[in-house]
Amino acid sequence: MPAIRRWIHASGLALASVASLAQPACDSLHQVDFTWQGYGTYGIAFTPGAPASGAPVLYTEWGFAGESLLDYSTQYQPTYTFPAPGNYLACLHATVQDDQQGYCLSTACQVIDVPVDAQCAGLAAAFTIEVQGSGIHFIDQSQSGQPITGWQWAFGDGGSSSETSPVYTYSGPGPFRACLTVSSGNCAATACNWIYLGPPDVPCDTLLQADIGILQLGPSIAVFDQSIVSGMNSSVTWDFGDGTSANGSPQIHTYQYDGYYDVCATVSLWGPLTPDTCSATACEYVYTDVSTGLPAASKAGNITVGPNPFTDQLAVEGVNGGGNWQLTDALGRVCLSGNFMQSSPGRLSLKGLVPGSYLLRIHAGQQTTVLRVVRGN
Repeated sequence: MPAIRRWIHASGLALASVASLAQPACDSLHQVDFTWQGYGTYGIAFTPGAPASGAPVLYTEWGFAGESLLDYSTQYQPTYTFPAPGNYLACLHATVQDDQQGYCLSTACQVIDVPVDAQCAGLAAAFTIEVQGSGIHFIDQSQSGQPITGWQWAFGDGGSSSETSPVYTYSGPGPFRACLTVSSGNCAATACNWIYLGPPDVPCDTLLQADIGILQLGPSIAVFDQSIVSGMNSSVTWDFGDGTSANGSPQIHTYQYDGYYDVCATVSLWGPLTPDTCSATACEYVYTDVSTGLPAASKAGNITVGPNPFTDQLAVEGVNGGGNWQLTDALGRVCLSGNFMQSSPGRLSLKGLVPGSYLLRIHAGQQTTVLRVVRGN
């Protein structure tokens, strides 16, 4: 998995209600989840489900976040092509009709693992180690939706093996970077760990380096354990800073209130290289603005808009050769639209809008750019 850098101040997905107020959260019967399936290289098709209550879904908005990626879609069943393989956070915000509250907002998020080939999404390489005599027993723990047909080990000192779970004897203490590549049909996946065989009383900070990655979409985050654990057994416990916790990686968490939160991962390690359990903690700050969403995206490619939030006017720069624009509200309704001049887009007059979150679609040439903008109070 490629490294995921911490990303805060991502654009929010909080929707304005029909009355331009924050919508109440849906109860469990009105929650809308979704499924996804690969349809080609980097391409994922998303399908929303139906709430258990049977209430109609009035509007859907999707958000996709990754390293250097922030994008949206208001299609009911979007097909989205991601820029590269890796882990992404996808969130669905659905406005559901609620006879008790009028309308409610359902939020569902999932980690999307985009493979090099969508048909390889179910293949994941993994292994652990244990001491066996004078050697190290490498234990395959890979998973696949189809039978695994090949194993290729590289032990980091020039040695290799094609056995499923080999025993290997190193000639020195290391450290060695051992890698396992598993194959299933035309698919392949690789996992690597560091191996150290020095004195038994190795300091914990030599064996364990705690590290985390965070992706954020508004009040929702996906967290990943990216620690170096020297090939030994490990576990991770998350503290999201709001009184909640979780075990394992990755995890998804949605905050209920505005504020700064200290997200911490405590990683514990045990195995043949140390007589005791080692622990280390890594933390990162995130900021959420649940009620109105975080500061909106003000730039996409060469196109820049501002100020954001705006009042009655919005300046647009970077649109060359003319084009047109369209402003839609949280329910997908077109509020305003217009054309750009050939020379300079200038300022858009957006008077009369109620405060809240909007999507600005800019069509110029063969390109469509979508930016979230916020009408301030």
